[in-house]
Amino acid sequence: MEKKTHIACASLISLSLIKPSSIHELLITIGVSALGGVLPDVDLKDSTSDKLFDRLMTSLITIIIMSIIINYYFNINLYNIIKGYNNIFNYVLCISIFIIMSYLGSKTPHRSFTHSLLGLFIYSAIISYSFSKEIVLIFSISFLSHILLDLFNMKGITLFYPLKNGFSLNICEVKGTVNRILFIVASILNLVVLILL
Repeated sequence: MEKKTHIACASLISLSLIKPSSIHELLITIGVSALGGVLPDVDLKDSTSDKLFDRLMTSLITIIIMSIIINYYFNINLYNIIKGYNNIFNYVLCISIFIIMSYLGSKTPHRSFTHSLLGLFIYSAIISYSFSKEIVLIFSISFLSHILLDLFNMKGITLFYPLKNGFSLNICEVKGTVNRILFIVASILNLVVLILL
């Protein structure tokens, strides 16, 4: 399926289950569902998500190197300073591990680790370290929706990675009629859900 279809379906499922009651919750639900809905395609070479995580990983490595240099030359331990702000430290640690895992996932073959139940479990476990149950639920549902949608694809996915057996329901192609219909129906239903909320 295409990125827009994954986002539309992930948003629809998340909005229907979570039923956000404020603009703040609505924006978080849509944002987290979009991330969960497209993250598995980080392993797609030359994709938007692949390029984004390359940049994020470069930034993270730069920050780590600068922290080491500052500690060595100026005897200022940024780790201990940040650790004093426990919540900030937890968020930074969680996001850093998430970025590293996404970077590593981007280097695996397409439709393997990031399209597996193992990938779903690891990513969900990482964000559960610092984020609320609702965010973990939205992310996990959206990630799972991506996996399930790609099962319909003729190319299949490695659902039980690291086992190499691929699974496919052989129903549609990535940019075929089923993809277009799913996108249109999910988009219309998203509007209906938003109006009802």
